[in-house]
Parts: sequence; C-alpha cells; structure tokens
Amino acid sequence: MNVLPINALSSLIHLAQATPAAKSFDPIAITNQLLNGVGIIGILLLTGLGLSITFGVMRIINLAHGEFIMLGAYTSFVLQSNFKMDLLLTIPFSFLFTAFIGAIVELTIVRRLYGRAVETLLATWGLSIVIQGVVKLIFTAQLKYVKAPPYIRGNWTPFQIGGQAIEISYYRLFIIFMALLLLGITAFLLYGTKLGREVRAVTQNRDMAKCLGVNTSLVDMLTFAYGCGLAGVAGTVISSLKSVAPPMGQDYLVDAWMTVVTGGVDKLIGVLAGAVLIGESNAGIAYLINDPTARVIVLAAVIVLIRYRPEGLFTVQKRS
Repeated sequence: MNVLPINALSSLIHLAQATPAAKSFDPIAITNQLLNGVGIIGILLLTGLGLSITFGVMRIINLAHGEFIMLGAYTSFVLQSNFKMDLLLTIPFSFLFTAFIGAIVELTIVRRLYGRAVETLLATWGLSIVIQGVVKLIFTAQLKYVKAPPYIRGNWTPFQIGGQAIEISYYRLFIIFMALLLLGITAFLLYGTKLGREVRAVTQNRDMAKCLGVNTSLVDMLTFAYGCGLAGVAGTVISSLKSVAPPMGQDYLVDAWMTVVTGGVDKLIGVLAGAVLIGESNAGIAYLINDPTARVIVLAAVIVLIRYRPEGLFTVQKRS
C-alpha cells in the first residue's frame, strides 16, 4: 500500500536534484556578460543609425532597411571572395553601393510617396521582397561566409582574478568602435556642415526651405542615400558574426526599430541611449534567466515605454 507514495516521493527527490540551482552572484561572470552587452550595443547602434536618418529625419517608414543591411553584407562577400579584400577595405564599397541603390529607390519610389505613410510602408515592404528575390536569383539561398581579418580575432583580457578572466572579443570592440565613429561622423554632417543645416531646414519646414533656395529634392535624395549607406556599412561590420543569407536583414530590422523608437526619433543621442538601454538590459536579463525570455521582457518594456512616452526618451522641444 505504501509503494505509490514512496515512488512519488522518490520521483520528487530526483526532480529536485535534476533542477538547476539558481545562479549565484559571480562578479566575473556578470562582468563578462555586461561586456558582451557592449557588443550588442554596437550592433544595435550600427543597425539603428541608418534608420534614424530615413525615419527620424525624413519620416520615411523604410521596411526595406534590413535588405540594405543584407546588401552591404553581400557586397563584402563578393569583394572578399573574388578579390581577396580585407573586411575593413570593403566598408567604403559597401557604403557607396548601398547608397547608390538608396538614391535610385528615392528617385523612383520614395519621392512620389512623401507624406503618405501607409503607401510608403507598403512600397518599401514590397521593395524588401523584390530585393530578397533578386539576391536569391544571383547568389541562391545558400549561406555565405565572410571572414574577419586576423588582427581583430581572439579575446582581450584586461585582468584575471582567482583563475577567472574578464575578457571581451576584439571583434566586439571593433563593432562598438565603428558604431561610435559613424555616430560621430553623422552628428558632424548634420550639425556642422551646410548640407546638415539644409537637411534640418527641410525637415522642419520644407516650403520655407524651398523659398530660401534650398534644393529640397537633392537634399531628400542625399539624405535617404546616406541612411541606406549606413545600413550597408552595418551589414559589412556584422557579416562576420553570422552567415550571410537573403533573409538576414529581417533579423536586425525589429531591433533597429526598437532602438530608434525607444531613444526618440528626433536626436542622434536617442539612438545611442536606446542601444545602451536595450543592449545592457538584454545582456543582464539573459544572464539571470535566458536569452529568449530576455528578448520577450525587453520587447514588452519597449511597448510599455512607447505607450506612455511615444516620443521616446529624447525628443526635440518644439514651440506650440
């Protein structure tokens, strides 16, 4: 008569022994996880920076942004496989190629849809499907690989404690360096050049800028092309982290939108703030629980933030 309770008790004991214990506080492990979050910040900043130009400055809902990231990665693959070029040397070519494609898209599609958000959304969504299809026809759906140069491989170990090392990969440091460099260049172009003043003038009052002699059509084309070029650079930089494939841009599109809308679409500092907040939150929660749950929690937090602060963390103060 006592066989069933004894078996049930033994099953509970076995289950308790098989359940992993809660993670103890390990400062070395936590530090390494937060350093990995720095790499996530760099990726978010890279992928969101171009979107902050096309959406934050031009108010264009570009659902093909992920495909421009993919085009940048394929540009690096072609140059590296055919001409044995170093990854860093392919960056300017990726920028120029994707910027050129972006200029064509602005001239042929986007220019006719300014002020019509729904039509722009549908047009760029269809464009993303077309670009993926063309890439599949040229390169097939087979995965491609881009090699990182040997001088940014491996890990950097600042110091060790009790046999445990705090380390971060050189490639993640390279990613965050490139992201900050592009952020600085973009800020200089927007706030320190004549073209940047014209871009901000067109954004704030298009009709007045046109009356003052600003070529608004040229400004629109250059701005959209620059945002697409930044997406191409992002594709090149992150191409060594994952395999290159036609749908790869979709993996980064949602994260890029989250970064832009969290920080605010009116200032570049908002993109940086959104990348830091999402990147480190994701890394910290992933250490405590797991990565899929962390992504769900961060996404839910972003939704709540947008619900109660739709302008994001940073926004331009405008006169009423």
